[in-house]
Amino acid sequence: MQLFRRLYIAVLLVSVTVVAAFGQKTPRAHNFVYNDSTVIQIANNYTLNLDVNYQPYDIRLPFNDQHYRVYGKRLAISVFRMKELLDNGGYSIGGSFRDTLPEDAHVFETATMYYQASRNGKDETGWMPVANAGWYTDTFISNLNRNIEFWPQRGRKLFDSELENGDSISVRFRQREDAPFLTLHFRKEDALETPPFLMLVIDNQRSNATLTEFIHEVYQKQLALGGKLSEFSRFYEDWPGGRDKLMTGQKKIPSDAKFALVFRPRNDIPHDSAFEYRLMESGDNNTAWRKTGNVVIVAGLKPGTNYQLEVRYADRRQHVFRKQFAVARNWYQAPWFIISMAVVLTLLAVMTFLWTRNRRRKRLQEAQRVKVKALYTQLNPHFLFNALGSIQGLLNEGEVEKANHYLSGFGGLLRNTLQNGERDSISLDQELKHLQSYIRLEQLRQPFDFTLEVAPGVNLAAIDMLPLLFQPIVENAVKHGFRGKGEPLALRISVRAEGADLLVEIADNGKGFDASRPAEGKGLRLTADRIALFNQAERRKKVRLQLESGQSGTTAYFTFKNWLDD
Repeated sequence: MQLFRRLYIAVLLVSVTVVAAFGQKTPRAHNFVYNDSTVIQIANNYTLNLDVNYQPYDIRLPFNDQHYRVYGKRLAISVFRMKELLDNGGYSIGGSFRDTLPEDAHVFETATMYYQASRNGKDETGWMPVANAGWYTDTFISNLNRNIEFWPQRGRKLFDSELENGDSISVRFRQREDAPFLTLHFRKEDALETPPFLMLVIDNQRSNATLTEFIHEVYQKQLALGGKLSEFSRFYEDWPGGRDKLMTGQKKIPSDAKFALVFRPRNDIPHDSAFEYRLMESGDNNTAWRKTGNVVIVAGLKPGTNYQLEVRYADRRQHVFRKQFAVARNWYQAPWFIISMAVVLTLLAVMTFLWTRNRRRKRLQEAQRVKVKALYTQLNPHFLFNALGSIQGLLNEGEVEKANHYLSGFGGLLRNTLQNGERDSISLDQELKHLQSYIRLEQLRQPFDFTLEVAPGVNLAAIDMLPLLFQPIVENAVKHGFRGKGEPLALRISVRAEGADLLVEIADNGKGFDASRPAEGKGLRLTADRIALFNQAERRKKVRLQLESGQSGTTAYFTFKNWLDD
């Protein structure tokens, strides 16, 4: 905020460096058209050149007409010798047009130069010699970086008149009877037909000051300025307002900032309601206007918010002064903090999700173990009853030796079955050996063909498998697959890999069944339940069982998805 105040003070100092002498009340900013010897001076409280947007500006013959918009009530045109200006303190330039070409120097010879002035299209003077114009003494006052010094400067005054709003003044110059070489055009405008003019900004020096304390400080500072503030008001009485640029694009102000904007006062209407203002957040055009005097207090700003202050005359609402500024964010509103918190919260959310999912998976796995054990308690009696049935069948057929052999092998098979039932997984090699032991026993009761095909590259010992998963399928094939005498049963188990998937087929040439109907056998139903429990608990690995049965036999297709993916 101190930067903004310094900028305004600098504007004030530069603006008051040129003051008129001889009791004239209106200070004047000067514009020049000149060469190395002669200066044509234009004096008005506020002069705006409409032809160029920067100064100084080099010109040469033929000179273009120069057009000015003036707001000051008084316009004076004078001619000075450059040497005398330089010998007496120099000069202050509000804007200038300079001709440095030696071949153009003759048009500036004051001894043979004529001028003519007109107002609103009517001549105020005829063509008159510059040398016959009255003498005029101006005073140059310098107060920049040194003590105030006064320098008298003597020249010829060609035109000096009060202006009314809308007046058009033209001043022409020529050499003797030649055609005019330069024409200056002026149009008087009303400063009140522009936005309110901001004279200065007062900011709070104590960030912890309350709003009441700050308003008191503003009042005290205005009292301290006293006559200077009145002088500033008189100096700026004709200056047009516009969109303030001093605070736009500057460093963001702190959220506890308070500042007062002092506008040029109005004396023609009640002072306390001459202005209206509104402070909008982020372009909220619905903010209501409020009546005010020429001092607008801004306080209570929200961190991280963009503001636009608009001020207008209460009786001329079409002209609006605008000031844009942004309030610094609090540390917790800074992008780095928001991004960091977003990252932290995201990580926490991911960790919470992973932890919850892992916990849920463990619960599902534990529930699976419990349910699988419950299924085993059903599966083992099923296997036991089937085996006892086979032994009974051998005894009924008088095959005592085979029955004894079956019974001795059945003990080892039952022991392995009970042991595997307590485990989550066994190797595929163990599972297939268990099946082969069972099949050899069943072949004692009723001979049938069995083949095991393992594709090259499949390492049975390195592949985990659900224990006793294939047992019910093989039992069903042996128990229900025989067609009758003369039609031997053939059972085939094949194992192969397909990408990351393991494929196991168990096929027989038995009489088959209707695979479209729900499984009525207890073994198939238990197998389906086990697969469903496994798929529910696992995320990547899945098991799919598809049964195909017909007159030519039955095939069970086991697909173990992602089973071989390391």
